Amino acid sequence: MGHPNSKDKIQRKSTQNIFRYAGGRRFHNVESSNYFLPNDDEEVDRLQLQHFLFRDIWDGNFSSPINDFIDQGGANILDVGCGPGTWLLEMSTEYPRSSFTGIDMSPIFPVEIKPCNLNFQVANVLEKLPFPDNSFDFVYMRFLLTAFTEKEWIKAIQELIRVVKPGGWLELMEGDLAFNPEGPIGRILMNAFRSTLLAKSINPKICLQLQKWLSSSPQLHNFSFKEKSGPIGSWAGSIGELACQDFCGTLHALRPILTAQLNKNPVEYDEMVAEFGKECNENKTNFSHFRFFCQKLD
Repeated sequence: MGHPNSKDKIQRKSTQNIFRYAGGRRFHNVESSNYFLPNDDEEVDRLQLQHFLFRDIWDGNFSSPINDFIDQGGANILDVGCGPGTWLLEMSTEYPRSSFTGIDMSPIFPVEIKPCNLNFQVANVLEKLPFPDNSFDFVYMRFLLTAFTEKEWIKAIQELIRVVKPGGWLELMEGDLAFNPEGPIGRILMNAFRSTLLAKSINPKICLQLQKWLSSSPQLHNFSFKEKSGPIGSWAGSIGELACQDFCGTLHALRPILTAQLNKNPVEYDEMVAEFGKECNENKTNFSHFRFFCQKLD
């Protein structure tokens, strides 16, 4: 009679250990990971907004030349670090004849309400993906700048290459943490953010390294990259407003860390973030980001 209750306690404990809580926000609880942004409902909302922002900036969900292939069906696609799965939900709906898999180290993706050609599972790319070699026709990963040291980037890229099929495509999307122009408030906030990353051995200007690693890999060819400039602020209409919401949302998520670094209380910090938004609008600020895509050698 006591066994079911004991099992329930173990399951509850296991579920509780998935996350940790600090400053009113929920975070992953993977000790080996450097990723320090939250993963609660507020962050999920920001990531969903971010998806639509970058889809609209690029006028599409990917840049690799795979549209016809995945449209005809039978392709296997993997999204690494999928978060709430917004990219996959859209892709699996648009390409119902292909199969999609999303992995993330935190289970914040939908479990039940999803297309039948989409599956999610908990996994960490730095601890080896739970797939055989040469499993996927297309592997996609984006916006993990805050997650990896340079050594971890190399390890992650090698793992992505391992699971891509010969002739399959790999695509990364990342941006450097820089704005043009960067106003005085933006400079203070972003310098604090960049300092936080550097203290964790995370390179805030990783894009040049990604270009170097991917273009020089003996396992890859047909390397290409594209750069897009995105506006921040209502001066640029709805896309600019979405970008402002995204970046201000990121800064709000960083409040517990950056208030201590800047010696500001939460109210003062929130005022700085609001001023950052106004500053971007007044200066007609832009930001740059990149898509890197290449093919695995046969």
